[in-house]
Amino acid sequence: MRIISAIAAFLSVFGIASASYAIVPVDEVRAGVYAQSCCGIGSSKEQGVAINAEAVFESPRILSVLGSPRPVIGATVATDSDATSQIYTGLEWQVNVSRWFVSAGAGIAVHNGETDRYDPVADINRVDHTVFFGCRALFRLAGDVGYRLTDTISASFHFNHISNAGLCNENEGLDQMGLRLGFRL
Repeated sequence: MRIISAIAAFLSVFGIASASYAIVPVDEVRAGVYAQSCCGIGSSKEQGVAINAEAVFESPRILSVLGSPRPVIGATVATDSDATSQIYTGLEWQVNVSRWFVSAGAGIAVHNGETDRYDPVADINRVDHTVFFGCRALFRLAGDVGYRLTDTISASFHFNHISNAGLCNENEGLDQMGLRLGFRL
């Protein structure tokens, strides 16, 4: 059931992205593979890899007061049936230095993971492999360090973190790290 929900979420991102094209043109699409639940301040309980797809839009004129960040919408689908998938949206700021670039983003993610409060007795059999998020909607921080292979193709190392920033009962969070390719349109 979780995998079906993740696939539906993944497909809905592209439906929203294509509908949004008439309002703000898509500037870049990205796809990648991440290590699930690793490498940072979040929980390291989940196993496997996650597949990511993302659409990055041109910065609308109204966002120039914030330094012209580009709107982002994406989905990350976990390949392990017990792992967490997410859809997300936010803003991304990018600095280009020759063919190298660094980006940082912030936004909101909605996930299909556990939101119930951790119970030491009832959850004893799943405490080692279940991330307890506390809320369905979480804050998302992300960043890339990348290189433009051509004028239209880039490769980057990506990191993202989702958590509720202490606003809900549980706050284990989730970190993902991996590689992805970008294609400028």
